Amino acid sequence: MSSQSGTLRALFTTLLILAILTSGCDLTDSEGPTHDPNPGPFRVDYTPAWSPDGNHIAYHHDARRTEDSTDVSGLYILNLETDSTRLLMEGSARSPDWRPDGERLTISTGNVYTIRPDGSERRRITEFGSSFRPHWSPDAQTIAFGRSGSTEEVGVWFAHLSDSTFTRFGWVTYSDWSPNGKRIVYNFRDQLWTADTNRTDSTQLTDNDFTNNRYPAWSPNGQWIAWSPLDENGFELWVMRADGSGKRRLAEGGSFPAWGPGSDRLVFAKPARNSDLTALWTIRRDGTDLRQITTPSRNPLN
Repeated sequence: MSSQSGTLRALFTTLLILAILTSGCDLTDSEGPTHDPNPGPFRVDYTPAWSPDGNHIAYHHDARRTEDSTDVSGLYILNLETDSTRLLMEGSARSPDWRPDGERLTISTGNVYTIRPDGSERRRITEFGSSFRPHWSPDAQTIAFGRSGSTEEVGVWFAHLSDSTFTRFGWVTYSDWSPNGKRIVYNFRDQLWTADTNRTDSTQLTDNDFTNNRYPAWSPNGQWIAWSPLDENGFELWVMRADGSGKRRLAEGGSFPAWGPGSDRLVFAKPARNSDLTALWTIRRDGTDLRQITTPSRNPLN
């Protein structure tokens, strides 16, 4: 890729993202793949989150792409010990993230909510809509989330649960917390950065010719960051050290990575075997032991 073509592609993508965000659309959790520059396979099982005890994976299942008329879109929880799945919440309940104690999840339905793993005690966090990809802070006192809308609204925001107030982190996207809660990893101008929560001390982690670098996920031990760069061939799954060194690709087609509690395995979305539908997979941090754990053409409850 030449430097000039890479610059033009980056400029085009930035303008596309700005147009989508300011129009009120949810780029990261759109109702379909049509907002992506290169959508790849149809999304069916995606936005996974590994529970702190390591025994469950919450994820969104989109039944519109399956052939089972009894199939239901919604938030599901896969029990890794029993290999059973249950429906937690019907509808567009996406991007789950477990509270550090495992007692609640935060999700997006267009607004941000929290909910218990048994489906009870659902609480609304935002009321202005256009809110997506929420993440608990390590102390469980704050939820970071993305917001689309006007120029003053677009970006990553913090919802402070103790007093129900909101502060804006900045015009950035795809954020996650460091395990100690002192820094944020985020996407800015198509590259990944880290900064303190006031965004006064920032460090650029990536400087590549990918169209965009998305979905950063900070490992629980603080040593690694997984993410999904995107180019004309689609997504890939990569991992690097938290200082930006040691970058390497783990899998083609990988997106929406989330770490297991031991920081040695990842769960992510990737095209299923011999299919144009997206399934969930797990892989070791060193790129070995790749396993498909959902079958997107089948009702998760069957």
